[in-house]
Amino acid sequence: MYSLLSYGEVLVDFLPSDNGEHYYPMAGGAPANVAVAYAKLGGDSYFAGGISNDNFGEMLYQELTKNNVGSEYVYRVEQANTALVLVSLAPDGERSFNFYRHNTADTLYGQSQIAAINWQGISIFHYCSNTLTNKTMNDNTAFALKYANKNNVLVSFDVNIRQQLWSDLSVLAGRIDECIKVSDLVKLSKEEAEYLAKQAGTNYHDYIKQLIAVGVTLVIVTDGAKAIHVTSSRYAVFLGVPTIKAIDTTAAGDSFVASFLFSLSQQTHDSTLRGSLEEQYKVTEAINFAAKCGAYTCQRKGAFAALPYINDI
Repeated sequence: MYSLLSYGEVLVDFLPSDNGEHYYPMAGGAPANVAVAYAKLGGDSYFAGGISNDNFGEMLYQELTKNNVGSEYVYRVEQANTALVLVSLAPDGERSFNFYRHNTADTLYGQSQIAAINWQGISIFHYCSNTLTNKTMNDNTAFALKYANKNNVLVSFDVNIRQQLWSDLSVLAGRIDECIKVSDLVKLSKEEAEYLAKQAGTNYHDYIKQLIAVGVTLVIVTDGAKAIHVTSSRYAVFLGVPTIKAIDTTAAGDSFVASFLFSLSQQTHDSTLRGSLEEQYKVTEAINFAAKCGAYTCQRKGAFAALPYINDI
């Protein structure tokens, strides 16, 4: 079985009640969502990140454990709070965020914790750009990527830009570009791809070609209810998504990328995972499965709770 290690933040999403009068806490955070999604489908999943010893931190730790995510690489942090996010929902289920994340436990996962990971037991390393938002976390992420590449681990990068978390937007594109160069799979939203293309002084289509030129094996661009754009050095295709009425798009992208990786791992028997990324029929099957999982998640509120089990799909 191919194991996944998801690196980054786990935090508390405060989601609005149906009438919008109250907010209630739920476990979330993009990398944690991916770890849980992969585990709920039946995969071997681990989370690497800092979790506070406060009450919210204990809730997050228990939620990961309850969902069969390995906690061997979790770092319990004393004297640090848990990051919080106030989530607002539009009528179409799209979200906006207010982050409360200053020296919180998730930002304090360091190189000593990364070095202690059993990298030879990991098949997939997944991360997002939220661990690039300050210099220390950016350096730590680069340190983790060196271990992943040295141990021939497939690197999955969901760009997942949250501009509110960046104190200096002038370094955002450069840090993301450096990570892209050492990643095998890059997943972006269409909005993110267009933003980064503009920062690079080019257009969307040429930007995608540039990602392949610097060594990315597969680029996946999602665009809400529109077709998914999939590009490798061998092929480029658009694949449709299910038609649904979204209730809450929280964790939909995380559900998508985790289920894509899970489906690809289930199809990889006589090749490597990296090799499977270049096989169009395997990627197409994985994308179609992932689109169903993402659609399922959009029709339920919350993050961990909205992620499907294999029997749901």
